[in-house]
Amino acid sequence: MVKVKIIATLGPSSRDHDVVKKMVREGAAGFRINCAHGDEADWLEYVKIVREVSSELDQAIPLILDTPGPQVRSGDFQEFKVVRGDKVLFSMDPDAKEGKHIVVPAREFYSAASIGDTILYGDGEVSFRVSEVGEGFVEALALNEGVVKPRKKVVVEGKEYDVLFPSETDRRVFKFSSEVKASFVALSYVRRQRDVEVARDILAKHGWVPGLIAKIETRSGFNNMGEIIRLVDGVMVARGDLGLHFPLEELPLIQERIVREAVRQGRVVIVATEVLESMIENPRPSRSDVVDLYNSVKDLVDAVLFTNETAVGKYPVEVVKWARKIIDAAESSLSTALVSEYRSSIEARDLLDKYVQGLVLLAESLGGVIVGYSRSGRMPTLLSKYRPQIRIYVGVGDKLLAEKLSLRYGLNIVDMSRLISGEDEYERGVRKLLETLVGKGHVRPGDIVVETYAKPRDNMHEIRISQLQ
Repeated sequence: MVKVKIIATLGPSSRDHDVVKKMVREGAAGFRINCAHGDEADWLEYVKIVREVSSELDQAIPLILDTPGPQVRSGDFQEFKVVRGDKVLFSMDPDAKEGKHIVVPAREFYSAASIGDTILYGDGEVSFRVSEVGEGFVEALALNEGVVKPRKKVVVEGKEYDVLFPSETDRRVFKFSSEVKASFVALSYVRRQRDVEVARDILAKHGWVPGLIAKIETRSGFNNMGEIIRLVDGVMVARGDLGLHFPLEELPLIQERIVREAVRQGRVVIVATEVLESMIENPRPSRSDVVDLYNSVKDLVDAVLFTNETAVGKYPVEVVKWARKIIDAAESSLSTALVSEYRSSIEARDLLDKYVQGLVLLAESLGGVIVGYSRSGRMPTLLSKYRPQIRIYVGVGDKLLAEKLSLRYGLNIVDMSRLISGEDEYERGVRKLLETLVGKGHVRPGDIVVETYAKPRDNMHEIRISQLQ
């Protein structure tokens, strides 16, 4: 059981009950639905598959609905090839006939582009230099050879579009996420604190507010990340779009700074995009991809998110297998100094925080297994914040809470909603959880067990230590 969690994106390659089930058995902890593609019927099919697998395996599996965000994308047209020096027309007219033509139905693009600008198309695989700008059109010269496909991102390098947040599709996603009670909604192209507040208000009107994950992928989002992260449950380092707004050589430092800020504030932090990209076409990852994932684990992130690898790649199950092996290898070589340096940046803010900090250090010194129970989720959230290097099992009495907690570093969350109720919930919760773990062989004779729960309202924090006979 790896501490850094694996999140897989669902798509044509994984739109199958058995494939999803195999991915979970191989180590996938959660799933993402990219709502930039498909409609409510497609999204609902994915939700049903994950919920069925969750029920069959009796495992809390979080679902992230990822909004398209207020981005600029090309429209529909016949794909074509370009070579360096080819002249290409960008326009709003879908019926334009002259030469090579890209339909971009967004006025913001034409307002932003100036002569001499670089246009990055898709994820930057094709780029263009702007040679002429007019009313509703841009002419540009291709800077490299490539294939221009429809419905791709269009970015003017170094500039951000003045677009409204959230987009109309985002609003549809918000409504749908409330209807299906999604675990999280990932907010794309968050630029400022106000964006998060608007999204939360809209979700509240629908009657269900999922956990919010802010995707940091633009310059303004990065510059304002402190205030953004303070308002959300998690943050995603969206390296694909960051690479369109920053020089590529700066990405490692940017990733590190976002991770550190999220850690400092105790938020879930997810690294995404091109993690094992080589496995889209191959059953084994490239050496550089292995090193990239290995280093992300060393950054002590909560989770890694696979996108095209599991959505449209040929080997979605193998991606999860390899990710688990690489993460396990990286975690087994984590140095005490690295973890200690990480913890030194965290300030314990109240009695419960200090209790959890001491609990982690105590359990680690004993080489023990923490077995706990939580009603609100605050205690396990704090446990994860200190990046514990021992096994931790926490039972919770609410399935949706179990899903939200399951993405956090180092936690093995058990949904006990069908087993526990009543005023003696905490004591019975710990006892029932330990019985379940022993029955499944997760805790064995000889293990040192650190049983724990916290009742902040009663100012009670309990620890019991025993060796399982």
